[in-house]
Amino acid sequence: MLAHAVTQCNADRINAALVLVGDPGGVVNFRDGTVIAVHSPGAPGVAMLNAGPPDRVGAAMADAAFAIAVGGISHYLVDDTADVLSPTSAGISPSRLLGQVAVRLAVLAASPCPVSPYRERPVPTGRAEPAAELREIVTHATGRRTARDIAFAIGRGVHSVTVDVARLLGEDVLAITPADTFTGRVHHPAATLRPRLSRPAGVEAAGPLPVRRPGRAGPGP
Repeated sequence: MLAHAVTQCNADRINAALVLVGDPGGVVNFRDGTVIAVHSPGAPGVAMLNAGPPDRVGAAMADAAFAIAVGGISHYLVDDTADVLSPTSAGISPSRLLGQVAVRLAVLAASPCPVSPYRERPVPTGRAEPAAELREIVTHATGRRTARDIAFAIGRGVHSVTVDVARLLGEDVLAITPADTFTGRVHHPAATLRPRLSRPAGVEAAGPLPVRRPGRAGPGP
Protein backbone atom coordinates (compact mmCIF):
# COMPACT_ATOMS: atom_id res chain seq x y z
CA MET A 1 0.00 0.00 0.00
CA LEU A 2 2.83 2.42 0.83
CA ALA A 3 4.57 1.65 -2.45
CA HIS A 4 1.46 2.23 -4.55
CA ALA A 5 0.56 5.49 -2.81
CA VAL A 6 4.07 6.95 -3.00
CA THR A 7 4.51 5.92 -6.63
CA GLN A 8 1.16 7.45 -7.59
CA CYS A 9 2.04 10.74 -5.87
CA ASN A 10 5.30 10.83 -7.80
CA ALA A 11 3.51 10.18 -11.10
CA ASP A 12 1.04 12.98 -10.33
CA ARG A 13 3.93 15.33 -9.35
CA ILE A 14 2.00 16.50 -6.33
CA ASN A 15 2.82 19.37 -3.98
CA ALA A 16 1.02 18.07 -0.95
CA ALA A 17 1.12 15.65 1.97
CA LEU A 18 0.37 11.95 1.63
CA VAL A 19 -1.33 10.94 4.87
CA LEU A 20 -1.10 7.23 5.67
CA VAL A 21 -3.54 6.31 8.42
CA GLY A 22 -2.59 3.26 10.43
CA ASP A 23 -0.62 1.92 13.33
CA PRO A 24 1.61 3.87 13.56
CA GLY A 25 0.96 5.55 10.18
CA GLY A 26 2.72 8.71 9.10
CA VAL A 27 2.98 11.54 6.59
CA VAL A 28 5.06 11.80 3.42
CA ASN A 29 5.55 15.32 2.08
CA PHE A 30 6.06 15.87 -1.66
CA ARG A 31 7.27 18.77 -3.73
CA ASP A 32 6.75 18.35 -7.46
CA GLY A 33 6.53 14.59 -6.92
CA THR A 34 9.80 14.34 -4.98
CA VAL A 35 9.78 13.22 -1.35
CA ILE A 36 11.11 16.05 0.82
CA ALA A 37 10.11 14.79 4.29
CA VAL A 38 8.74 11.68 6.00
CA HIS A 39 7.40 11.62 9.54
CA SER A 40 5.95 8.83 11.65
CA PRO A 41 5.19 8.44 15.36
CA GLY A 42 6.85 5.04 14.97
CA ALA A 43 10.34 6.49 14.44
CA PRO A 44 12.49 9.17 16.07
CA GLY A 45 12.94 12.20 13.85
CA VAL A 46 16.29 13.55 12.80
CA ALA A 47 16.34 15.97 15.74
CA MET A 48 16.14 13.07 18.22
CA LEU A 49 18.94 10.98 16.73
CA ASN A 50 22.11 11.10 18.81
CA ALA A 51 24.35 9.95 15.99
CA GLY A 52 24.11 8.50 12.55
CA PRO A 53 25.44 8.45 9.01
CA PRO A 54 26.59 11.65 7.28
CA ASP A 55 23.19 12.04 5.59
CA ARG A 56 21.19 12.05 8.80
CA VAL A 57 18.17 13.66 7.15
CA GLY A 58 17.99 11.00 4.45
CA ALA A 59 18.52 8.23 6.99
CA ALA A 60 15.75 9.63 9.20
CA MET A 61 13.34 9.77 6.24
CA ALA A 62 14.10 6.16 5.31
CA ASP A 63 13.68 5.11 8.95
CA ALA A 64 10.29 6.83 9.17
CA ALA A 65 9.18 5.22 5.90
CA PHE A 66 10.24 1.83 7.29
CA ALA A 67 8.23 2.53 10.44
CA ILE A 68 5.14 3.20 8.31
CA ALA A 69 5.65 0.16 6.08
CA VAL A 70 6.31 -2.33 8.87
CA GLY A 71 3.10 -1.34 10.65
CA GLY A 72 -0.44 -1.53 9.38
CA ILE A 73 -1.98 1.01 6.96
CA SER A 74 -5.77 1.15 6.96
CA HIS A 75 -6.15 3.86 4.31
CA TYR A 76 -4.46 6.91 2.87
CA LEU A 77 -5.29 10.24 1.25
CA VAL A 78 -3.62 13.27 -0.27
CA ASP A 79 -3.99 16.43 1.81
CA ASP A 80 -3.49 19.36 -0.55
CA THR A 81 -4.57 21.82 2.17
CA ALA A 82 -1.41 21.17 4.16
CA ASP A 83 1.45 23.60 3.87
CA VAL A 84 4.26 22.13 1.82
CA LEU A 85 7.23 22.06 4.15
CA SER A 86 10.46 23.74 3.24
CA PRO A 87 12.72 20.83 2.30
CA THR A 88 15.40 19.97 4.84
CA SER A 89 17.39 18.31 2.08
CA ALA A 90 17.38 18.07 -1.70
CA GLY A 91 14.75 15.38 -1.35
CA ILE A 92 14.78 11.80 -2.52
CA SER A 93 13.13 10.04 -5.43
CA PRO A 94 10.25 7.76 -4.42
CA SER A 95 11.90 4.78 -6.13
CA ARG A 96 15.06 5.23 -4.09
CA LEU A 97 13.09 5.67 -0.86
CA LEU A 98 11.04 2.54 -1.52
CA GLY A 99 14.22 0.64 -2.33
CA GLN A 100 15.69 1.62 1.03
CA VAL A 101 12.51 0.51 2.77
CA ALA A 102 12.59 -2.84 0.96
CA VAL A 103 16.18 -3.44 2.08
CA ARG A 104 15.31 -2.62 5.68
CA LEU A 105 12.31 -4.94 5.65
CA ALA A 106 14.39 -7.74 4.12
CA VAL A 107 17.19 -7.32 6.68
CA LEU A 108 14.72 -7.54 9.55
CA ALA A 109 12.92 -10.53 8.03
CA ALA A 110 16.26 -12.35 7.62
CA SER A 111 17.39 -11.71 11.21
CA PRO A 112 17.60 -14.62 13.70
CA CYS A 113 14.39 -13.71 15.51
CA PRO A 114 12.35 -11.15 13.55
CA VAL A 115 10.19 -8.99 15.78
CA SER A 116 7.81 -6.10 15.33
CA PRO A 117 9.06 -2.72 16.51
CA TYR A 118 5.67 -2.18 18.13
CA ARG A 119 4.59 -5.45 19.70
CA GLU A 120 7.18 -7.57 21.52
CA ARG A 121 8.73 -6.30 24.75
CA PRO A 122 12.14 -7.82 25.44
CA VAL A 123 13.77 -8.44 28.80
CA PRO A 124 17.31 -9.65 29.67
CA THR A 125 17.65 -13.37 30.25
CA GLY A 126 20.75 -13.12 32.42
CA ARG A 127 22.18 -16.11 30.58
CA ALA A 128 24.49 -14.28 28.18
CA GLU A 129 26.37 -11.00 27.95
CA PRO A 130 25.74 -8.60 25.09
CA ALA A 131 28.42 -7.14 22.87
CA ALA A 132 29.67 -3.81 24.19
CA GLU A 133 27.89 -1.79 21.50
CA LEU A 134 24.56 -3.40 22.40
CA ARG A 135 24.64 -2.95 26.17
CA GLU A 136 22.60 0.25 26.01
CA ILE A 137 19.74 -1.62 24.36
CA VAL A 138 19.83 -4.34 27.02
CA THR A 139 19.83 -1.70 29.75
CA HIS A 140 16.61 -0.22 28.35
CA ALA A 141 14.96 -3.61 27.72
CA THR A 142 12.90 -3.66 30.91
CA GLY A 143 10.06 -5.84 29.68
CA ARG A 144 7.87 -2.76 29.35
CA ARG A 145 9.45 -1.27 26.24
CA THR A 146 9.14 -2.31 22.61
CA ALA A 147 11.98 -1.85 20.14
CA ARG A 148 10.31 1.39 19.08
CA ASP A 149 10.27 2.61 22.69
CA ILE A 150 13.95 1.75 23.10
CA ALA A 151 14.82 3.59 19.88
CA PHE A 152 13.24 6.76 21.22
CA ALA A 153 14.90 6.32 24.61
CA ILE A 154 18.43 6.01 23.22
CA GLY A 155 18.10 8.24 20.16
CA ARG A 156 18.65 5.66 17.44
CA GLY A 157 16.71 4.67 14.35
CA VAL A 158 13.84 2.25 14.93
CA HIS A 159 15.06 -0.09 12.19
CA SER A 160 18.58 -0.51 13.57
CA VAL A 161 17.31 -0.99 17.12
CA THR A 162 14.74 -3.56 16.01
CA VAL A 163 17.40 -5.52 14.11
CA ASP A 164 19.69 -5.39 17.14
CA VAL A 165 16.87 -6.61 19.39
CA ALA A 166 16.33 -9.51 16.98
CA ARG A 167 20.06 -10.28 17.14
CA LEU A 168 20.05 -10.21 20.95
CA LEU A 169 17.07 -12.55 21.02
CA GLY A 170 18.95 -14.97 18.78
CA GLU A 171 21.98 -14.79 21.07
CA ASP A 172 19.81 -15.52 24.15
CA VAL A 173 20.71 -12.18 25.68
CA LEU A 174 17.08 -11.08 25.53
CA ALA A 175 13.79 -12.92 25.71
CA ILE A 176 10.25 -11.81 24.90
CA THR A 177 8.06 -10.89 27.84
CA PRO A 178 4.96 -13.14 27.89
CA ALA A 179 2.02 -11.31 26.37
CA ASP A 180 -0.15 -11.70 29.47
CA THR A 181 2.27 -9.72 31.66
CA PHE A 182 1.53 -6.37 30.03
CA THR A 183 -1.25 -4.44 28.38
CA GLY A 184 -0.51 -2.70 25.10
CA ARG A 185 -1.94 -1.73 21.76
CA VAL A 186 -3.13 -4.33 19.32
CA HIS A 187 -0.72 -4.55 16.39
CA HIS A 188 -0.73 -6.24 13.05
CA PRO A 189 0.81 -9.71 12.71
CA ALA A 190 4.47 -10.29 12.00
CA ALA A 191 3.66 -11.08 8.37
CA THR A 192 3.61 -7.32 7.77
CA LEU A 193 7.39 -7.38 8.09
CA ARG A 194 7.63 -8.64 4.52
CA PRO A 195 8.08 -5.99 1.83
CA ARG A 196 5.11 -5.21 -0.40
CA LEU A 197 6.61 -3.33 -3.31
CA SER A 198 4.76 -4.80 -6.27
CA ARG A 199 1.27 -5.92 -7.25
CA PRO A 200 0.55 -9.58 -7.96
CA ALA A 201 0.18 -10.45 -11.63
CA GLY A 202 -3.25 -9.65 -12.97
CA VAL A 203 -4.14 -7.10 -10.26
CA GLU A 204 -5.07 -3.73 -11.68
CA ALA A 205 -3.69 -0.52 -10.21
CA ALA A 206 -6.03 1.39 -7.95
CA GLY A 207 -7.61 4.61 -9.14
CA PRO A 208 -6.53 8.15 -8.20
CA LEU A 209 -5.72 8.74 -4.56
CA PRO A 210 -8.44 10.40 -2.50
CA VAL A 211 -7.85 14.10 -1.92
CA ARG A 212 -8.72 16.14 1.14
CA ARG A 213 -9.79 19.70 0.39
CA PRO A 214 -11.29 22.47 2.55
CA GLY A 215 -14.83 21.68 3.62
CA ARG A 216 -14.77 17.95 2.93
CA ALA A 217 -12.62 14.99 3.66
CA GLY A 218 -12.17 12.27 1.11
CA PRO A 219 -12.75 8.73 2.41
CA GLY A 220 -9.91 6.27 2.24
CA PRO A 221 -9.98 3.34 -0.21
